[in-house]
Amino acid sequence: MQLINPPSEKLIPIIELAMQLERLDRYMPAANKNRELAFRYYLWNCKLCESFHFPLHFSEIVCRNALHNALIKRAGAEWYTNVVFRNILDAQFQQELASAEFKERAQHGDKVTSHHIVSALTFGFWEHLTTKRFERFLWAKGIQNIFPCAPKEMTLLEIHDLIESVRRWRNRIAHHRAIFDKGPIRKYTDALMLIKIACADTSTWVSSSSEVQVALTLRP
Repeated sequence: MQLINPPSEKLIPIIELAMQLERLDRYMPAANKNRELAFRYYLWNCKLCESFHFPLHFSEIVCRNALHNALIKRAGAEWYTNVVFRNILDAQFQQELASAEFKERAQHGDKVTSHHIVSALTFGFWEHLTTKRFERFLWAKGIQNIFPCAPKEMTLLEIHDLIESVRRWRNRIAHHRAIFDKGPIRKYTDALMLIKIACADTSTWVSSSSEVQVALTLRP
């Protein structure tokens, strides 16, 4: 992995105008107010964001699949139609679920399954299932019933906060914001932990295949 080659000194002001001058201001303190170095920090941040795509991808997929399997066990293959479950949901997520079901039925008709619904729901929806309102419906048999590799002392609140940390980090990257000085190592650890509590072997593989650690060494 290599850092993207920066533009020439002549091109930098032209590209700055195209991307908005204020974009680089965020990187000026780290670059000791050196405009060219700030651009290198910007490119490094791009590379860091790129490297996070892989572990974040698996964090969300593995997390939502663990919760999806729990819903199937609790409410059947068509859990998304379960009245009790839907009534527990916050109004915002009731609407999200209804919208997802409507769109998937419009596309797949009678062939729609819960797997179609799962892919249409946001990460925030799955985070919502780790709030206290679902303690009796989904978590009565304990954390390890859903996340089998979670530490015995891990609480539902800690699960919620872990998912929220990963979700917010993913959103920060998706909106092309600076992450280089926002604790990327800690956030990488959170992403791996979220995978690990569901499947330790998958977390180990993701860690061995990830390029986040390499990207961190490319600091200008």
